[in-house]
Order: sequence, then C-alpha cells, then structure tokens
Amino acid sequence: MLFLAAPKIYFPLFSFLFLMAVFFPLLTVYIMHKNKLISSITIPKRKERLPVLALVIIYYSMTYYIFRYWNTTLLNLLHPYLSFLFAGLILLLLLALITLKWKISIHAASIAALTGGMAALTFIAQPIINLKQIFFVNAVLLIFIGMVSFSRMYLKAHSATQILAGISLGFSLAFIVVFNQLYI
Repeated sequence: MLFLAAPKIYFPLFSFLFLMAVFFPLLTVYIMHKNKLISSITIPKRKERLPVLALVIIYYSMTYYIFRYWNTTLLNLLHPYLSFLFAGLILLLLLALITLKWKISIHAASIAALTGGMAALTFIAQPIINLKQIFFVNAVLLIFIGMVSFSRMYLKAHSATQILAGISLGFSLAFIVVFNQLYI
C-alpha cells in the first residue's frame, strides 16, 4: 500500500530502516569486538549482551520516533510499520531485562517476533491481501524459526529452554501488538 501511495519515498524509508535496524547494530558489535569490549562477535557471555542491547534499543528508539514523525506527514501510511517497530522495541526492552538474570535466545525471539507480526498482519489485512502469497511468506518464516533454533542448538549457544522462551516471547508479543495495532 505504501509503495502504491508513495513510490518515491518507499526505497528511502526502507533504506533508513535497514541502516538503523540492521547495519548500525552489526557495525556496533564489530566496533565493540575490535575495541575488546566484547569477547566475540557472537556475544556468548550474558553480561556482554547488555551494552549491545542498550545500543540497539537506542537505534530502534530513534527509528521508531522518526517513523512516527513521518507517519503524521504521510497520512498514516506507516501505521502497520509502527506497530512492528513498537513490538520490536518492547521485545528488546524485555530481552534486556531478562538478560540481566538469564540468557535467552535473542535470535529465536527476533525471528519469532517477525513471524508473529506477519501472522497478525495476515488476520488484519485478510480481505485486501493475496492469501497465497502471504501463506507462502508465513510458511517460510516458520521454517526460518526452525532453522534459527536448530542452528542455536547445534552451535551450543543456547539450551532448548532458552530457545523456546525466546520463540514464545517474540511470537506472542509481536502477534498481540501488531494484531491490535498498538503503538504510542
């Protein structure tokens, strides 16, 4: 819908989103590793995850704030994205709080949150979307949850409990927030 309504801003918006949500967090981890602030790029130690999560929360907060501002100038076309960003921000805050005491799989929580948000979007936009296409996307995302979870166990980065907790938290939180189109 956004692409159809405003094709000239579609690419810049998603380029900005990619920079803030993917590139800068990865760059931050790389810089922290090079400066020996974290022992490994994989951040295996629970306590080393906290500063990284704090910086990612800052990146997501800035992205969320900017998208909220743009949403008012673009006739609320970014409304669905705001609920996704808000769910991601809440998820990061909860993951940081949990990480204070326990190591939870951030990878599993993240891919499950994307899947939960897309599943919720399927219910919301059902009359106006291509159901075959969205079914395929949701199926692929479910497969990704399995692949990410398997890889975390195979690499011995997490226990099954840590992975299941991440999946449960990520999926349910994103589904509820996106289904109800919540954001502040």
